[in-house]
Amino acid sequence: MPAPGAVDVVQPITLSDRARVPEKEPGFLGAELGSHELVITHDGGLPPFAPGDVLGGTQGGGYLVRVVRVRALDAMRVALETTPAYLTEFMTEGHFRVRYDAREYARALDEHAARARELGEEDGEPIASQAEALKVSSGASLKLFELSSAALPASCGVTAHGAAELDVEAELSPVLDLEVHVGPRGKLNPVPELKQLRFVASGELDVTARLRGAGTVEGRCTVDLLALAGGAPSLPLPTLTFWVGPVPVIVTTEVVPRAKADLGLSFTAAEVTAEAQTTAEIAAGVDYRNEEWRTIWEPSCSASGTAEVGAPGPITASGKVSAGAELRARLYGILGPNVGVQAYARVTAETAPPYCSYDARVDGGVRAYAQAEAGVSVGPLDLTFKSLDLVDLELLHFDGPRTSGALRDAPECREPR
Repeated sequence: MPAPGAVDVVQPITLSDRARVPEKEPGFLGAELGSHELVITHDGGLPPFAPGDVLGGTQGGGYLVRVVRVRALDAMRVALETTPAYLTEFMTEGHFRVRYDAREYARALDEHAARARELGEEDGEPIASQAEALKVSSGASLKLFELSSAALPASCGVTAHGAAELDVEAELSPVLDLEVHVGPRGKLNPVPELKQLRFVASGELDVTARLRGAGTVEGRCTVDLLALAGGAPSLPLPTLTFWVGPVPVIVTTEVVPRAKADLGLSFTAAEVTAEAQTTAEIAAGVDYRNEEWRTIWEPSCSASGTAEVGAPGPITASGKVSAGAELRARLYGILGPNVGVQAYARVTAETAPPYCSYDARVDGGVRAYAQAEAGVSVGPLDLTFKSLDLVDLELLHFDGPRTSGALRDAPECREPR
């Protein structure tokens, strides 16, 4: 089965004196990861553990911990009380890059399933089914949020004589790039430190909103779309697990959806339909190097949409839907930034006296934010800690099309000859 990502080793990893990878040691049978505890099952031949050991492994979703206390459960099991360890406690040198492209992974799974079916292997169909299941979880086109025909609440000005509903769709096709470099502080100082930590979330973010209203509606409101939809759970991407020589590298990523709507509606005995779509190509992230953090932000954006209004009269309808996600990438479940990306799609339709026609305009935009913190070095006397406070990255705005339409045919609406 294809691996969900790739690793490029620039410099081999060197483990510290107290670092251990239990699953590569003779006698290891299994590991169960709990809250501040790691239970190791062995055959009696595994070397004993001691407080201060720093352990890394892939089982249980991956771990990087320091042993605090050792307790034998029986002849075949040992319980280790642990606390999270820092990367520089585990490795003294190493430089590698990890990349995950959801669409490439889905394509590789498609090809793998097709080959299994073509070969007519006895287990070809189960293999193909397994590949299809993995493709669903790959996030090739990750449905962040979907809302269909959701009735807007009374707080938006919807009266007993009116109705308004909203459709929203948001999808993300993620690409993740992580680069890590650990090395000595200097030629005469062998204490390891984090030389570079670079994380970039890129890909395509699509947001589509459709607003329909009828009757009498008068009001403005901001709606938490996640609450309106009954909540949207976080979406884990596949765990990326690689072996760099004898050293495991584990990257986990959680995708947390975000969605809200800002609406302004004012019409009587009318029908309004409006739609807007924003497609954003984004690259957002952080880069720690030379003891400094910097942000990465390379967006592009396009917007499209239309509107239709029925019945002449004073009408204003404005809908702005913002949706996106926060990506939380973690190396060994500990080290990594939070990067948020959010696109908005907005459509506005309005009329003016003598209410012969309506005008509509569409626009869109994309914004991002980043924050990070990392223990970049653990020496004999101190922990060096570097943090990047929440940074809002520049908003990119894009104007979409303008449209208009006739509402009525009357003498005052005809252009003079």
